Amino acid sequence: MKKIIPIIGLIILAISTYLYLENGVTRFDLPKGELKWSNTRPQNAKMCIPAAFTDADGNISGSYRYDGNIFRNGKALNMRVSLKGDLFYISRQWMSDNGFQQLTLVNNSKAMKFHDKRKSIRRALCKDKDGAFILQSNYPMTMSDFALECSKHCTNATYLDMGEFGYGYIKNGFFTRHLYIWGYFSRDKQTNWIYIE
Repeated sequence: MKKIIPIIGLIILAISTYLYLENGVTRFDLPKGELKWSNTRPQNAKMCIPAAFTDADGNISGSYRYDGNIFRNGKALNMRVSLKGDLFYISRQWMSDNGFQQLTLVNNSKAMKFHDKRKSIRRALCKDKDGAFILQSNYPMTMSDFALECSKHCTNATYLDMGEFGYGYIKNGFFTRHLYIWGYFSRDKQTNWIYIE
């Protein structure tokens, strides 16, 4: 009997690992509230996740809009992510007073293709007919593979800054779920956030 228990444990571990890897992404539903963007980290947010790309010095890349004012740093990306209520919009023009620039992963259910072949843990802000949510890869993948995986779950998706800036959390009552454990140790390096109060 003592030999059977470890074997059963290994079988359960193998099955759960297979199911985890078989499903390329994990979905995180957002807490109720308005999506907002800030160049400082709100301390008491119900959700807080890095948004735009930042350089090694913490400078926000591209253009961003904050309370109706537009700021620019370096080369601008084509698409703007405008936050409005509990949804977001991807367009070449700003569609609200609050937003940032980022890569489009999925547009009208079509996955975008990228030349980058590096594999990393990826994260996206997504939406479908039911609203907005977060998708995060369960294992390192290329940007193109991640975009394809996202297109199976949503109609539109924009990339969110990851790498060593992968900190992010969602609170449900007293329970706080940290989305990427390694990002927790570099959370003070990030300088811009999408959040819900």
